[in-house]
Amino acid sequence: MTDAQSIHDRTEAVRYRPHCFPQRNTLVDQRDDGTVLMRCADTLNLISQASPVEFIAHWAAERSEAAAFRERDPEGGWRSITWGELWRQIQAVGAGLLELGLGHDRPLMLLSGNSIEQVVLLLAAEYAGVPTAPVSPAYSTLSRDFAQLRDVAQLFPPAALFVQDAAPFARAIATIGQPGIPVITVRGGDTACVSWANLAATSLSPERLSALECARAALRPDDTVRVLFTSGSTGNPKGVRFTYANFRAVASYYLDAFVSLRELQPVFLDWLPWHHALGGIVNVVRSIALGGTYHLDDGRPLPGQYDRTVRNLREVSPTLLTSVPAAWSMLVAEIERDPELARSVFANAVVFTYGGASLPRDIWDRLDRVAEKTVGERIGMFSGLGSTETCGMGVYCVWPTNEPGNLGVPMPSAEVKLVPLEGGDGRFEMRVRGPFLFAGYVQRDDLTAAAFDEEGYFRLGDAVRLVDPADPARGLRFAGRVVEDFKLANGTWVRTGAVRLSLVEQCAPLISDAVICGHDGDYLAALAWPNFDACRKLHPELARLDAEALVRHPVVVRSVAERLQGQRNSGASVRIHRVLLMAEPPSQDANEIADKAISTRPRRAPAAPPW
Repeated sequence: MTDAQSIHDRTEAVRYRPHCFPQRNTLVDQRDDGTVLMRCADTLNLISQASPVEFIAHWAAERSEAAAFRERDPEGGWRSITWGELWRQIQAVGAGLLELGLGHDRPLMLLSGNSIEQVVLLLAAEYAGVPTAPVSPAYSTLSRDFAQLRDVAQLFPPAALFVQDAAPFARAIATIGQPGIPVITVRGGDTACVSWANLAATSLSPERLSALECARAALRPDDTVRVLFTSGSTGNPKGVRFTYANFRAVASYYLDAFVSLRELQPVFLDWLPWHHALGGIVNVVRSIALGGTYHLDDGRPLPGQYDRTVRNLREVSPTLLTSVPAAWSMLVAEIERDPELARSVFANAVVFTYGGASLPRDIWDRLDRVAEKTVGERIGMFSGLGSTETCGMGVYCVWPTNEPGNLGVPMPSAEVKLVPLEGGDGRFEMRVRGPFLFAGYVQRDDLTAAAFDEEGYFRLGDAVRLVDPADPARGLRFAGRVVEDFKLANGTWVRTGAVRLSLVEQCAPLISDAVICGHDGDYLAALAWPNFDACRKLHPELARLDAEALVRHPVVVRSVAERLQGQRNSGASVRIHRVLLMAEPPSQDANEIADKAISTRPRRAPAAPPW
């Protein structure tokens, strides 16, 4: 066991704003075969509530008029639902769902994206014992053949559907809808649809209250509460089943880790979609457990959409801000040139977090510089590693560090098993077990069995290294996806995670992300997504160019090529010979994005100019 105060790489000369994480001790056991076992010395104190939705009754009594969730209205203002109204609607909608014939074996599928109505529906279903399956809106709105939508509907046949607006989803509803399956709509739809207004206005008669209480009394910890679909980038989507026990474990962790924030009524701004575990389970459950105010960010870290996030950050000063490295790259460019925006971002922040990919050193250092200039201290940037199947739980770094990439150590209740990988380069395959682990893949017992080893550890498919091999409690570093590493024609292994991060850092700030290509080839190539704002600053004539023109402009091409010159003396397994700058963002529906990061198996050919 190692004292948390003495092991971590804090630099006393650096001033950090106090964070909220309690100190933890880590227990380490090393086996003769090189396997390393790690677990937190602290046990997880489970909440008394059967599921997170039960916190809402408490906040309705304590903070009845405070906003629980807020989102932009069509006129650009904020509309809110208070804790008191949220609790009323959860009970009303829950009773209404039961009257529609839904129940533990008759689930609800949600086709549209984040909204106040959607979170009410998810929570009402959780309260009434109705399993839910939010799916990517792109399955319904961007697809021509609805293949992925058909797949998920076949895996988890819905007894009812929900959409925010009927018109954009009409074809999708016609594709998977069946006679007798109700369609709940907030706006639009024919007379056969169930109006959200009517559903939310369901009166709580004694009979309905009795039915609701009977449904709740019948709930068991291993009952299904949510199904999320994942790994469309590696085949057909898999239905990941979560139970009430899983949700209880997540809420217990966040209530323990962030207990100091409960009295602050923390403020969150979040764009992450609720059909993914990080957004839909971790971030929503955290806000509910802490009684915070959750602002739905209508922006995205994509060209043409991030302006909305910037607008929101001018009006919302978050207590905790979570996003992916691409979003942090865009944000740091904005706050460097806008002191007022920087003040809003840093004023009330206690913790910054990132996930999905490694954060480049350049972005990390620039954030620190702006923070010190704006508020006189740094905000701790924290990260961890989990997966959809772990509810986003696993390991987490709970101490400030000057070095990006430390994933930390096991959370309370998490046990981590590190299995040495071939190659002798200090990499381990990371496996996890704990109460947050999913209950299996829907209708795929074969995949469920293959996902666990003989000791019940879930195989994440991620590779890690020890920050300090002599002291594993100093944390872990991400070392790529085991399944994404490949060999060149000469038999040399390519560690794609390290190569990608090196490329992004070497080309900073011109590139925000990349995919490494070259399986069985003679050299490495990359598809790279530019930081368009940074590229436009290279020369005045670039300021007004669109993305297509920008990625082909000689100034941009030459600037990237110059940054790659430092690789000339590198070996074949790390040197990038060809780069194709991409004007179009990666597509999840084309399987170019996985849950954690960009897929290494894009559909586009890696033909590109050599440099």
